[in-house]
Amino acid sequence: MANPDQKTIFLEQAYDELKAICTNFQDESGAKDMDVKTLLRELARVYEKDIDDDYDIDWEV
Repeated sequence: MANPDQKTIFLEQAYDELKAICTNFQDESGAKDMDVKTLLRELARVYEKDIDDDYDIDWEV
């Protein structure tokens, strides 16, 4: 597994890449902000159990 500094770098890179993907999706499809948020929430649900187990995250807002 990556050391903490590498994990931070990977998370920052992933954030930047996801932001670019979402921006391109929105530009090319005409999707609204809510559409992108809904898509990201649905993707998060796919990984929710693993993330909860690994990082003890509570998804309740």
